[in-house]
Amino acid sequence: QPADAAVFIRGNPGNRGATVPRRLPAVLASLAPEPFRDGSGRLELARAIASPDNPLTARVFVNRVWAWHFGRPLVDTPSDFGVRTPAPVQRELLDWLASEFTAQGWSIKTLHRLIVLSNTYRQSATASPSARAADPDNRLLHHFDRQRLDFEAMRDTLLAVAGRLDLTMGGQPVEIDDFPSAPRRTVYGFIDRQNLPGLFRTFDLASPDLSSPGRFTTTVPQQGLFFLNSPFVLEQSRALAARVDTPRTKADAPFLQALYHELYQREPEPGETDLATAFLSRATDLPKATVHPGGWHYGYGGYDDATERTTEFTPMTAFEGRRASPKAGFPDREGLGYVSVTADGGHPGPKPGLASIRRWEAPTSGMVRITATLRHPNDQGDGVRARVVSNHRGLLGEWSAHHDSVDTGISELAVQAGETLDFAVDCRASDAYDSFQWAPVIEYVTTEPEGADTSPTIWDAQAGFAPPRPPQPPLAPREHLAQVLLLANELMFVD
Repeated sequence: QPADAAVFIRGNPGNRGATVPRRLPAVLASLAPEPFRDGSGRLELARAIASPDNPLTARVFVNRVWAWHFGRPLVDTPSDFGVRTPAPVQRELLDWLASEFTAQGWSIKTLHRLIVLSNTYRQSATASPSARAADPDNRLLHHFDRQRLDFEAMRDTLLAVAGRLDLTMGGQPVEIDDFPSAPRRTVYGFIDRQNLPGLFRTFDLASPDLSSPGRFTTTVPQQGLFFLNSPFVLEQSRALAARVDTPRTKADAPFLQALYHELYQREPEPGETDLATAFLSRATDLPKATVHPGGWHYGYGGYDDATERTTEFTPMTAFEGRRASPKAGFPDREGLGYVSVTADGGHPGPKPGLASIRRWEAPTSGMVRITATLRHPNDQGDGVRARVVSNHRGLLGEWSAHHDSVDTGISELAVQAGETLDFAVDCRASDAYDSFQWAPVIEYVTTEPEGADTSPTIWDAQAGFAPPRPPQPPLAPREHLAQVLLLANELMFVD
């Protein structure tokens, strides 16, 4: 049964003070002067919070909605309306919006419509010199402040102009950093608090572990590199170019007009037409860059003691759950046996020439550190043998394990872009009881050239276990042009 709680003196449950009835805080007691008596009191608390007589709830809500539209709230501290907060310059506006919000039945749609149809919202972003001199911080809203789209709006915009945005309401969350990308709205992106994708951090998402009243806005090189190199952006560039590439737009001029209509809802200016035409003519002659996508690949093969190199690496083509195997149907009955790679380890084949191989390809040159522990948990069988083999310099290390654990880390190793490191495990005399655990973590200590690459700096074999992405073909000239126009401030800013 619900019961009143005692005050814990200095937060110590062993030092209890007076018993306090369930009710609103005393400063708001006029809204609900009597203690809560029905059940736990949560329903009465909710009614008091959403009461039209509550002076706080409506003001807090309209202040946040105003901030979403204008980039700055009327009250500078959205989560603190206390006595230490500076009074808003537009106090009357805040009070009027709050009263209209409650009078319209707390309708958020009506509130949005009221704001976006106002003269204040529809002002030009260009301020007159006299107004700027009188109100340099634009606290009196004499012009509209340009603001960049936040990450969610930016991603949805790219999907929308490419004709791929899925507007389905509700449903399961999706991994928005997967490839091919999920076309769901970004609000349905899955947030893993323990392993938050770096894409969210790049675009200023606040920590999901903390209550954050607002989001910082930064401009860092990683954001620009995302627009230049991200498979997601390249995917939308291709889709946009294909969307406007119709029989009517076979010539460059109609194609450019269609792009501008789709992205900016206007005609291209003569100077823009000249630049785009010159770009298309040059793009056909651009040299094709050598791309090293990097990442994990899974296969099986042998090892040549004379050359100290992996031999006959054969990619695994079947991915079932958290296991990669040579082909559908596991185990293989035609000689490959239990050879496989899993997120944290795997199993070798029935002979030394059928090693289980987890291959890492370096996306860029630099110095790396490898942290790894080889584990063979079973006390039966004869154990396993593990090797790290580079296609450039051969054998880097060899270890054996039988019912024990072995540190297989490498403190420093210089790698070149495109170099492969094979983490290969084979059986010894027999492959019985040879399941093993070996999930290396590769960390770039330094990269060359500094800041020129957008690849992860940490490659975790277990966290990154997934089917390898197929190499993407280079963009065609018109797709390049679509990408250039997608990156323009005219699309990425609200003006």
